Amino acid sequence: MKRTLKTLAAMAGIALLLHACSTGKNSVTNPRNNNDDQKIDANTACYIQLNDGTVKKFRSLKLVTGVMVTPHLLADGKVKIYAGEIKSYLNNEHFAVSQSALTNPRNSCVAVETLPGFAVRIIKGKLNVYRKKFYNGQHAVDEYYVQSGDDGQIIPYSAKVMVDLLKDNPEASKFFNNKKNKGNSSKLLITAVQLFNNDQLMSKN
Repeated sequence: MKRTLKTLAAMAGIALLLHACSTGKNSVTNPRNNNDDQKIDANTACYIQLNDGTVKKFRSLKLVTGVMVTPHLLADGKVKIYAGEIKSYLNNEHFAVSQSALTNPRNSCVAVETLPGFAVRIIKGKLNVYRKKFYNGQHAVDEYYVQSGDDGQIIPYSAKVMVDLLKDNPEASKFFNNKKNKGNSSKLLITAVQLFNNDQLMSKN
């Protein structure tokens, strides 16, 4: 009798172990299992989104650059990921998108803060702002893109674009159109978008 009980307990333990392994495997191969709306949760782990839309999560993602080194991400200290393989990624430093996701991008091979040709999101809210670096012949310089909501097109920043995006927010619109503030275009953009996003946030509370 004792032997039978021991055998049954062992079999039950093996069954539980196999079930746990199976569950773990599914969560790795399909990281969207827990996302019923199929959206990426940008507040969870580091991840990449492949060109086919598949999302893979990692514990760490580090940008690797150097002499005689093709810039790439190193996931969990061992998996190399190159710019042409992915649409976007999130690590502990920023969220970035490929220039293929941008509208009318200036092609770039500069890898300073992110993968070559990728744009880093520097403001997130009702309006998002992205920064991409390109080489102007002498230096790596910044160009900016804006996006209305998370599903809008990511379009090049211009005064005309901003006038349209800010028209429903008097404070942000007034600040952006004030000739006294026209000196530094990047500072003007960032401050105007922050005013817009803060007002949207307060209006919801």
